[in-house]
Amino acid sequence: MASVAPFHERRVDAPSTVWLPFPLDEAAPAPAGDITCEVVIVGGGLTGLSTALHLKMVEPRLDVVLLEAGRIGYGASGLNSGQCAPRIGPAIERQVRSLGPDFAHAAYAYSLDAVELTASLVNTCAIDCDMHAAGQWQVALRDVDAVALERRAAIYRALGFDVPLLGADAIRASLPDSRRICNAIAFPARLLNPGRLCIGLKRAALERGVRIFENTRVSRFARDTGTLHVRAGSINASRVVFAVDGGIGGIGGLGGFRRAVLPVAAFAAVTRPLSAVERDVIGWRQGQGLYDARPMFNFLRPLADGRLLIGGGYRYARDEKVDLDLHARSAPDLPGQLPLFFPSLRPITADAVWHGLLGCTLNEWPIVKALDAGRRFWHVGAWNGHGVALAVAAGRDLAHAMAGHTAIPSVPWACPRATGLPRAVVRTVLPLYLGWLRHSSQITI
Repeated sequence: MASVAPFHERRVDAPSTVWLPFPLDEAAPAPAGDITCEVVIVGGGLTGLSTALHLKMVEPRLDVVLLEAGRIGYGASGLNSGQCAPRIGPAIERQVRSLGPDFAHAAYAYSLDAVELTASLVNTCAIDCDMHAAGQWQVALRDVDAVALERRAAIYRALGFDVPLLGADAIRASLPDSRRICNAIAFPARLLNPGRLCIGLKRAALERGVRIFENTRVSRFARDTGTLHVRAGSINASRVVFAVDGGIGGIGGLGGFRRAVLPVAAFAAVTRPLSAVERDVIGWRQGQGLYDARPMFNFLRPLADGRLLIGGGYRYARDEKVDLDLHARSAPDLPGQLPLFFPSLRPITADAVWHGLLGCTLNEWPIVKALDAGRRFWHVGAWNGHGVALAVAAGRDLAHAMAGHTAIPSVPWACPRATGLPRAVVRTVLPLYLGWLRHSSQITI
């Protein structure tokens, strides 16, 4: 689901987050001078870590360097909702309508495989990230959304996938206090601690010989030579992978990404621990994640300590930054959404709130492509909120293709490309569009 990074955790020496309340490892030191390597990966999120790890799995002698601007586990990949679920791109009905049923089938099948790959990698690398199968429900709170979910479930069935439609009785059996939820469709999914997943992948990559440098921000990229410039010097590599969205427009030589990957702020909050009475009233024994059919309030899930996580309320982030006023207005409002799902939780308060950036595209498909004819330089990202499993799978596929072991699969590498817009247009149109979505998503209690 939506990736978020913290507002109040900007220090890189000793960060603390909802998912990682205390550091689990030491920061890898920044480089002390110039470096030469065969492959350099910019970005220590799930995509970058998976690419680096799988490169060493298939080519152990390959010299791989990974650069992370902050601390691994404390950026967007480590601060999402922790719902490792299938789906990629726009809604399945739009895929069928615009690209045909075969492509839509391939896209969803790829995302299902990505979830299983992530679970397998967690087991193979012995990563302690609290992963468990719990499922994910996309729920409708309005009649118009309930009709849309009925149609959506029918399309999945027609494509041959088991994505059942749950009626009100089935929902009440699991969530007794959910009388506002009209219906839901149930996806197979796993829940996990995304921060611990990132730290576990970092450990596995280090054990296989990946050279990792944290607190190392790239300031400029020379495409003619493949040289990356950092504070301590330069990184010279035969091949470069940009596995990053936030801040990519600030890298000299890559400003064009600002036209295609749009910085959108996502907000999240964690409630105070629920009392035993509150937990009994709402039920939620299966612990499944909930994914709202409305566009602006997207995800909820219970945590092991009795708190609830809710996120959404997206806003355009000018210049890839979220100012203090926007944070103060947006994040604390999220707990106010909970009574729409569970009326008994009306007085609930937030224990912690945070925000960060999603890499989004106008057509909702990710951008995963070579930047040159020789396939020396790659950009992988813009998962539009579906990134936990897909980022891991894309890293594997890119690594295998770079090593010459397998061809790049059609999905998501051949997905339709989002049209870039001039920055001035984005500044004007996108805030208006997101504001319209917020207005159209409102429900009067």
